[in-house]
Amino acid sequence: MKIGIDCRMYGLKHAGIGRYVENLVKEVLKQDNINEYVLFVRNDFEEVQKLKFKNQNFKSKFKIINADFPHYSLKEQVFFPAILNKENLDLMHFPHFNVPIFYRGKYIVTIHDLIKHTSKGMQTTTKNAGLYWLKYFGYKLVFASAVKRAKKIITPSRFVREEIIKEYKINPQKIEVTYEGFDQKIQNQEKEIFKKYQIEKPFLLYVGSVYPHKNVENLIKAVVILNQEHRPSFPKIILVIICGRNVFWQRLQSKIKEMKAENLIKMTDFVPDEELGSFYREALAFTFPSLSEGFGLPGLEAMANSLPLICSDVPVFHEIYQGATEYFNPHNPEDMAKKINEVISNEKIKNSLIKKGLERVKNFSWQKMASQTIRIYNSVW
Repeated sequence: MKIGIDCRMYGLKHAGIGRYVENLVKEVLKQDNINEYVLFVRNDFEEVQKLKFKNQNFKSKFKIINADFPHYSLKEQVFFPAILNKENLDLMHFPHFNVPIFYRGKYIVTIHDLIKHTSKGMQTTTKNAGLYWLKYFGYKLVFASAVKRAKKIITPSRFVREEIIKEYKINPQKIEVTYEGFDQKIQNQEKEIFKKYQIEKPFLLYVGSVYPHKNVENLIKAVVILNQEHRPSFPKIILVIICGRNVFWQRLQSKIKEMKAENLIKMTDFVPDEELGSFYREALAFTFPSLSEGFGLPGLEAMANSLPLICSDVPVFHEIYQGATEYFNPHNPEDMAKKINEVISNEKIKNSLIKKGLERVKNFSWQKMASQTIRIYNSVW
């Protein structure tokens, strides 16, 4: 079978979806000795090239086709189908909802979440109102088309599966859940890392974007309460936020100044994986305040690196983390501060969470995810 994979989001700079595509391709290369694959990439596909040069089997299994169309663009919708049709694919895998409406080939789609269905409005965009609502209408149109026409839908959790069934009345048998994997961070021993990023210890850690649904503003309020009310006579505990810079990063900086919390919050730019391990090793705990997620990969990475996890009491986190975390009310900074303090102040609780976390992550791997995905490919054929 000749299978296409949309790899235009391949690599770390595309965050969670980029990691998903990267690990899927790497594992397919190792596991599938039967099917033939065509990878559709953008011009900046250095990471795919690295994989090509590292693996001798790459050329025999994979063909690379340039498809340099920006995501969510009109060009993607109009011209990408023509590129796909030229390859005479038996099956196409789109790892995101942005399936061209005019593509009529057989495909499966991975839907990571429905967050934009509920997290909407002017606070979630950098566009003017007219352009934003036009794009939002386009998003809903493309999304609905993608899930309704797909031969199979892959989701990273049962939570997302149920959301799709409820929203679009999709046949449950059409949707498959494949839990994603995680990356064990290298514990770099370089002492200069914290000096480089000007990090003071002790600190709490958050890694991820700062879009409104991530609820980082409430986490900042909780850290202020933690220091002022729960630990007034102790050395201050700062919150380290590791995220790429964008408009939402700048907006959060302004909020921090409004709260007069500059001395308690340290926002870094992107930190490479080879340095990120040091943050996991030295943090007191990983805090994950999201109001909604499709999976929750950062929490698993924290667990895998022996870091206690404290997160929002939302359905998807109960599914993924089960009892291996301390839950807080993400709408209540006082409760967030209380639960954080309970974990970092009690070694017994902290060590118990670490132990449970290390046990829980054994259920997740990129190898298993890819194996299940290959099975889905073959079932459609």
